[in-house]
Amino acid sequence: MTQEPPEEDGQEHAALSRELSELLIELSIGVHRFAMYPPDHPSQGPVAENIIGRLSQIFRNRELLSIGVAPNQLIIEGIATDEKHPVLSDLAHRLHAHQIGALSLEKGVVVLQVVSLLETLAQDPERGGEPIGILPADEIPTWEHVTLTPLRYDQLHLKGDSEGDVAHTDRLIQLWFGLVQVAMTSKHPVDEESAPDVGSLAKKIQEHQEESAYDQVIVGYLRQLANELKRGAGEEAEAIRRQVSSLITEMDDSTLARMVHMGGDFSQRKRFLLDANQSLAVDSVMRILEAAAATSEQTISNSMTRLLTKLAAHAEAGVGRVRGQADTALRDNVEDLLEDWELSDPNPDSYTLVLDSMARSAPAFSASSSEDMLAGADRLVRMALEVDAVGPTVKKAVLDLMEQGQVGYLLKMIDGAPPGRNAAAVLREFITNPSQLRRLLSGDDVDSKALQEVVDRMGDDAIEPLLGVLADSEARPVRRKVFDCLVGMGPNIRDPLMRRFEDPRWYVLRNLLALVQHLEEVPKELDVAAFMRHEDPRVRREAFPLALRNPQRRVRTLAAGLSDLDERMVRMALVEIQREGALQETLVPTLVNRVVRGDRDPEIQILGIRALGVTRSSLARDALLDAVIGGKSIFGRPKLAAKSKELTVALSVLRSAWSGDSLVLPILKVARRSRDPDIKAAVSGGGKR
Repeated sequence: MTQEPPEEDGQEHAALSRELSELLIELSIGVHRFAMYPPDHPSQGPVAENIIGRLSQIFRNRELLSIGVAPNQLIIEGIATDEKHPVLSDLAHRLHAHQIGALSLEKGVVVLQVVSLLETLAQDPERGGEPIGILPADEIPTWEHVTLTPLRYDQLHLKGDSEGDVAHTDRLIQLWFGLVQVAMTSKHPVDEESAPDVGSLAKKIQEHQEESAYDQVIVGYLRQLANELKRGAGEEAEAIRRQVSSLITEMDDSTLARMVHMGGDFSQRKRFLLDANQSLAVDSVMRILEAAAATSEQTISNSMTRLLTKLAAHAEAGVGRVRGQADTALRDNVEDLLEDWELSDPNPDSYTLVLDSMARSAPAFSASSSEDMLAGADRLVRMALEVDAVGPTVKKAVLDLMEQGQVGYLLKMIDGAPPGRNAAAVLREFITNPSQLRRLLSGDDVDSKALQEVVDRMGDDAIEPLLGVLADSEARPVRRKVFDCLVGMGPNIRDPLMRRFEDPRWYVLRNLLALVQHLEEVPKELDVAAFMRHEDPRVRREAFPLALRNPQRRVRTLAAGLSDLDERMVRMALVEIQREGALQETLVPTLVNRVVRGDRDPEIQILGIRALGVTRSSLARDALLDAVIGGKSIFGRPKLAAKSKELTVALSVLRSAWSGDSLVLPILKVARRSRDPDIKAAVSGGGKR
């Protein structure tokens, strides 16, 4: 049987250019160093210079670079960084903790501005520092070519204009074109002439599947537009209202549900719904309402939804007083519904029956559609609970509801039965037993909410079935959701997890090791070192972070990572060394011989060369000299090796770390006389590191 781990193995994210990726890494390292070291420490100066050097390359083809911020990701030009990248996720987390929504850098930024920015971001809000985003507008740090945009959307305004200078209509226009620019991942500001039609805009948003940072930025604009449109008036405001409403109706169901889910917690989604209800067209209100119901507790009955849909139809297509009354009735009903949405069921049985009679013309138990069949199954289960009797037909009705993702609804119905009813106990046990859990997980996908409901009711009894499905399921979406459920069960999975390590299959071992990473402590009986020697590199990659937790074996683990034949393992070790900002002397020979001088991919070698810059070992210096010296001239002077990225990076490291060394000075002089601008930049402080 072919099996894959829950994460996409080898899947490539939409990749940033190397220049942008390296800039973000330098920014993260810079903030980390400014947080670690006191002011004017020698290690801080080169970091700011490196950032300026990278920006000079980036600004060859642009005037402005905007970096969006999500909790664990950064987003540039619609491309989100990998949330598992330790360096970049750390920078995103720090910016988000400061309640910063975006960081903009303009052409012309200088070292002093970068130093000031790094000093500002180095203040940790989680350790007593004050988040920048909550400061009053006139207290937020500003620089001539650097802009921090707070998460608070009330801070948005045209650059250079003070609060109140921009009229409300202009603000709406700015927000709309800001949404368009982000959605289209445009490098340049969008105006009325360059903006695409709403259909193209919706299609572009739908294409960005599984990109949470992109979604969060889009939803932020939608929430603010809905809020601002409540008091918008005039032709331009009406035009934007139509554009926003059309955009929502153009999105497909899955995309809109994704947007609503990304809109925050329950209270934030509710606020978004209320704002949309007061500001947008009725058809878009219905779309958002249905999406919110799908991502919340499914507490809107089918009959209520049908009634609201009929009201929406009259509000859109009706004439005269009918149209106005339907519009008002729909919005009033939505507000009443949202007011009590915290209740387990805002539609009591008596009200549901009235709604059914109003909204449906078919007989009560008609089986003309799957929806009506489910309504019949619902009534059958309710009657069984009422008369306290359960048989095969009732259990079949329960299975029908379960297959339609109504597990949570079923459990709430059962919990609401009168106390002491045997039928409730029988059905509860029927739904929450290992065999039904496996049945629920037997398809190609599973409703996350239904799965969590069952797991919560089963408690620790769910662990073994979940581990079995994680090992044997062919469906990646199912394994991913099962994995998340197991992580959420905390330390209780420890012992069952350890018993599963007898399974020799590589994909099982990889998944188990990934789960162990979520435990607070690595079990003592787990031989992590053995998995570091496993024949499959995917197992070794999951064992590596666990092995690093052992301080006695940390150096040995890093050496094993640097020596590994798998280049992703080597990269992981190099990133860890870069995060530490220090290199153990005992690791220098391994780094030099297995990475810098080894038969590695050039990008890996470049990372290794950079890592040598955090040590002052003579072996590191000699390795760098070997990389840059290509022989001697007829006068005995050293000559530069053939130009390559490795050459310029090695020269930059030598200049930063060994500029006063007598063996290094001659080759630096040769490089400074070079006519190649990249080589000259590398030894003058403006090159890439």
